[in-house]
Amino acid sequence: MPRCLQIGLLPVLFVVLVGAQSSPVITETEYLSVLNQNHPVVREATGAIAMAEARVLEAATQENPVLGAIREDPDGPVRQTELMISWQLPDAARKSEVKNRRQEVKAAKAHFTEQVLAHRLAMREAYASWAVASDRQRRLAAQATRVEALAERQAARAEKGLSSGLESHRLKLAANALLSRVAVAAVDRERTRAQAATWYPNLPKEARPVLPDLPDLLMAEGSPDRVGSTAQIQAAEENLAAARLARVAAGRFLRSPQVSVGWQRQEAESGSVGGPTFGLAWSVPVFDRKQAARASAEARIETAQIRLELIEGEVRASRDAARKSFEHLSTALDQGRQEGGINERMLDGAEAAFRLGEASLTDLLEIQRAVTEAELALLDLHEAALAAHREIERLAGLVPSFPQTHTENPTSDSPTAEKAP
Repeated sequence: MPRCLQIGLLPVLFVVLVGAQSSPVITETEYLSVLNQNHPVVREATGAIAMAEARVLEAATQENPVLGAIREDPDGPVRQTELMISWQLPDAARKSEVKNRRQEVKAAKAHFTEQVLAHRLAMREAYASWAVASDRQRRLAAQATRVEALAERQAARAEKGLSSGLESHRLKLAANALLSRVAVAAVDRERTRAQAATWYPNLPKEARPVLPDLPDLLMAEGSPDRVGSTAQIQAAEENLAAARLARVAAGRFLRSPQVSVGWQRQEAESGSVGGPTFGLAWSVPVFDRKQAARASAEARIETAQIRLELIEGEVRASRDAARKSFEHLSTALDQGRQEGGINERMLDGAEAAFRLGEASLTDLLEIQRAVTEAELALLDLHEAALAAHREIERLAGLVPSFPQTHTENPTSDSPTAEKAP
């Protein structure tokens, strides 16, 4: 590696090894704590609930009365004035429609829970990627510093004629290779930090993540024959219930009559006469009997039923595999951590043997490479175990509860509205 490139990479090691000691630490728990009712993605998700509640109010609100006035032949010999008020009586399907809209609110809340879970898992994934990338850069930087120090020692010995210059060059090559990997790891760390910052507003640039420990095993309750009630399943069940209520509402196509009352007055040269008037208008369902609404409801039911079956099948097939994957990875990670101390002692012993002339440089470099790859492999194993636990959390469907709307529900005491759930 050119000397100028070596000089350019040395500050990277300084930032990693020295800056890591003074940078503020942010844990996964602190990172996830910003996912509350004030987080932008949560506030956006509550919009669907507010719109569903507005549709409940719309369905529960009765028709406005209509006022009218008619003046016939104002300049003629017989002048007629008529005042009237008409009102469309509530339809028989109104209660069914209100029930349907209330069920849609429940479906919206279930979808809200599903969305929050998806956001939480995305945040956990972003944080884990950031923490793994930071830890990978730190470990590579530590190894590069160690090899660089050994290379400088051998170079000084070579100048005094105590060792071969070839050994110094080989150690420099190994150090340069590690420095190159440190530079690539630094870029990956910045990339993952930028992704993590999209979920965490005002994330401090100097913040340092901590590689999360493996959480406890989670799984939805229930026997193997019955799938647990996950967020996805709850949302699909609420959608199916809403579709069935929509079919009931669409089946009631007979509208209520429109009634009108008023007062009519006729004026002539000989005098005037007046009296009340009554009217009735009724829409006869000859052509429009909500055929399109019923067909749409049937298609919606079939789609919701298929989706529920697909989700249940996916959860049933995946839950045991997710559990086994997590247990296997966590066991392998525990075993790897127990061997980590042995690897460190082996590295110290190899360096000591090389300095005493009891081991060749080839043996030392091979042990250095093996230890580095073993540490990175253990880090990859940790990342895979965290991903397996996120899959378990997705199947379990356990999410924090947030206030789901800021709108006020209409009360049943109002003459124009019914209370939403």
